[in-house]
Amino acid sequence: MQHNRRNVLKAGAATAAALMLPRTASADARKDGASLDLGTHLLHEALIDFYESRSFRLVFGKPVVAEEQAFNGGLRYDETGVLDQPGTLAIQPCARIEDIERKHDRTVLPLFHMFCCMKKPGMDPAASLAEALEFLVKASGLDSRHLAFVSTEQIAPLNPVLAEYGLDSSAQVHIRDRNTALNAGDGSGFFRFPGNDNARPFATIGLYCWIGAGPVETMASYPPKPGWLEIGEVVIDENEDLAFAFGTERLGFARSGEIVSWQDRLLLLFEQVDRKTLGRTPPPGRDIFSKT
Repeated sequence: MQHNRRNVLKAGAATAAALMLPRTASADARKDGASLDLGTHLLHEALIDFYESRSFRLVFGKPVVAEEQAFNGGLRYDETGVLDQPGTLAIQPCARIEDIERKHDRTVLPLFHMFCCMKKPGMDPAASLAEALEFLVKASGLDSRHLAFVSTEQIAPLNPVLAEYGLDSSAQVHIRDRNTALNAGDGSGFFRFPGNDNARPFATIGLYCWIGAGPVETMASYPPKPGWLEIGEVVIDENEDLAFAFGTERLGFARSGEIVSWQDRLLLLFEQVDRKTLGRTPPPGRDIFSKT
C-alpha cells in the first residue's frame, strides 16, 4: 500500500522537483516528490492513512490541465469529475484564475489541493458529515471549539451528528437564507459548478475554522468576518456521490499557522502545466498566471 500511495501522490498530488522541496524535507519526501512543501505532503499522507483505515481507497487524481479549455484558462477548477467509484479518495491539484485578484490573501494560492472522498455504499448525509468530523475533531489537531458550519435550514436534521462530536449547533452553525445560498452557489449552503449554466446546484455545509487573534467569535453573518477560514465542504444532497472535500493547504494553515508563498506555488503550477503539455500549446491559464 505504501508503494502504491507514493506512486499516486507522485502523479496526482502536485509533483515537484526534489530541489524545490525545503531543506527540512526528508529523503522519503524527496523521493515522493509529492508537494512543494513538506508540511502539505505530510498532511496528505496523514489524510490518506486515516481514510484508508476507514475503508476508503486511494485513486489517481487528474492533471491540473483540464480537458475543457474554454473555462478557467484550461486549468482544473476543483475536484468535480475526479472520482467516479464509490468509496474512493483522491488528492486533486487545482488552480483558479479568479484567485489572482485575491493573491494578497496568504491563504489563497495559484496551485492548491483538494482532498476528496466519494460516498461508500449506503452512506447518507449524516454519515458524510460524520466521516469529515472524524478527522477534523478527532485527528486533525484542531480545537473543535474553533470550528463553524455554514448552511441553510437543511442542516437541522444533522445537528445530532454535530452533538455526537461535542459541537454546539446553537453557537457553531450559521444558517443562511435558502434562496441567497442557492443563488450564490459558493459551497456554503449550495454549490453550483461555475461556468456551466446548466449545472445542478446541490446542498452542502461549508466548513470553517477560526484563525483570528483572540477568543473565537461567533459567526453571526455571511460572508464571515476576518478570522474565519473556509477549509472544506460536506455534501448533504442525497443525489450526489461526493461525500466531502478539504482544501489541504488551508487545513494545514489552520493547524500550524504556516503556508507556502504564492511565488513558490506559482513555480510548481508552471512545472505541472509544462510537463503535461510538453511539445504542445499550454492552456491560456498559464500565460494569465505568468503575469502575476
